[in-house]
Amino acid sequence: MLEEYYRGKVCVVTGGASGIGLAVAEGLLKFGAVVYIADVRQENLEKAAEKLKNYAPALHAVLTDVTRQQEVKSLIENAFSDQGRLDFLFNNAGIGCTEPIETLTLEHWKFTIDLNLWGIIYGIYAALPIMRRQGSGHIVNTSSMAGLLPVPFQAVYCASKAAVLSIGESLRYELYDDNIRFTTICPANVVTPIFASVGRVPDDAVTAEEAAGIILEDVADNVNIVYIPRDQKGKVLYLKNTPEKMDEYMIKMSRERHENYRTKGTYF
Repeated sequence: MLEEYYRGKVCVVTGGASGIGLAVAEGLLKFGAVVYIADVRQENLEKAAEKLKNYAPALHAVLTDVTRQQEVKSLIENAFSDQGRLDFLFNNAGIGCTEPIETLTLEHWKFTIDLNLWGIIYGIYAALPIMRRQGSGHIVNTSSMAGLLPVPFQAVYCASKAAVLSIGESLRYELYDDNIRFTTICPANVVTPIFASVGRVPDDAVTAEEAAGIILEDVADNVNIVYIPRDQKGKVLYLKNTPEKMDEYMIKMSRERHENYRTKGTYF
């Protein structure tokens, strides 16, 4: 069914040379899609292109900095110009940020929001005119569990990802009758380079391939919010519906992270 759904579709995946983006791109290529992967690092694109070389010429690797509007616009418009249509935009590029507020500088705020939020806004603004003209399209934005929950030590990350979630949910309904679909991805811990700065991956992290499988299934089903792993949905809804449990859970996490920073210099 998924192969039938994605075969021949034209897809743009930002942050597509590593982590979830690379796994999504590989899944799309396996299903017969034409895929443009974008990344800010040429070496990452070259490694990804080598890994996915068996899917040439359906694979296109494009050096793109999503914090630069013109580069995002060119990426998307060139994909459309080359292929004559644009079926999916996976706005996936992003960066993590887990820092105590006393070390979280204004530069951290600006860079994180430029990448995690403005990169997605630029993608939406580039893709929408194309999708309106062709009468269809699906935009998939990567948020996070931190966009759903008030995670301590992640104020800037939560802010950027909550905004991504709100934008996707709002536009999902605003553009419903225009046949333009929106899905928002909310991963918990996934094995990706986002954990490189802390030196290890959390024990509960799922693989990028598992995450991509869930994403491609749920996007095909036009799901609003995709939870990764799936069992996180129940946990999120439970905490949101029981404020006293939310307080208890988040205060405990905050104390643990304070102690970890004090003793290990990292949050876990």
